[in-house]
Amino acid sequence: MIEVKNLSFKYTDKLILENINFNIKKGDIVAILGENGSGKSTLLKLILSFLKPLKGEVLIENKNVNSYDKKALAKKIAYVPQSSSLPFSYTVLEVVLMARISYQSIFSTYSAKDKEIAIESLKQLEIQNLKHRFFSDLSGGQKQLVLIARALAQEAQVLIMDEPSSSLDYSNELMLLNQIKKLAKSGFTVIQTTHNPNHAFFVSSKTLLLKDKKVFAFGNSEDILTSKSINSLYNVEVELYESSEKIKFCIPKIHRT
Repeated sequence: MIEVKNLSFKYTDKLILENINFNIKKGDIVAILGENGSGKSTLLKLILSFLKPLKGEVLIENKNVNSYDKKALAKKIAYVPQSSSLPFSYTVLEVVLMARISYQSIFSTYSAKDKEIAIESLKQLEIQNLKHRFFSDLSGGQKQLVLIARALAQEAQVLIMDEPSSSLDYSNELMLLNQIKKLAKSGFTVIQTTHNPNHAFFVSSKTLLLKDKKVFAFGNSEDILTSKSINSLYNVEVELYESSEKIKFCIPKIHRT
């Protein structure tokens, strides 16, 4: 569904990504891990066509991402940023309805179908009770769920999330990860960046590791995420365990003096 071929990118004279290659099939849940500055967010922006590559290309359904017009691409890929601040007081329902812009002509207004789709997106994430609340009044976790609902209302096939749980407390982080897992089971293709290998263990079928501007490893999460690879990526020793639900997780080794 998505193929990244020989992709390189640089800001001015600084090379950020070099010769990146991988492909994502429909239904994959992909976690992208790497240190700060490894190019995770830049890679997402290249897939979204927010940036143009130095060389190489991103193909979506065998078509170069930069050859799509904005409305057509919005029907393929939806983006969930780390956070969002809106300049005016919008209700949750109004924020989610913004996703329907790609289905409107210039002078049209939201239809009954648009509103039905927006409310259904809120119901899917179990936050329909928030629809009349002001977005600015919500907690961090609630805002992230609303942004995901907005992405769902785009009716795109792929959800791209840039560190969706980075600013959340532990409770909201778990809530968000559970919702991502539900979306995966309902057939969405999801790409998310994260700093936490445990997030990849919990929700992702595949993992991409970025290091030194290149793909350090890519494949099934259980095969890619080993104590050795995590140590190489972050320069920290970890121990791997398996829960009673057969989900692996890692814990850093703490050395006491």
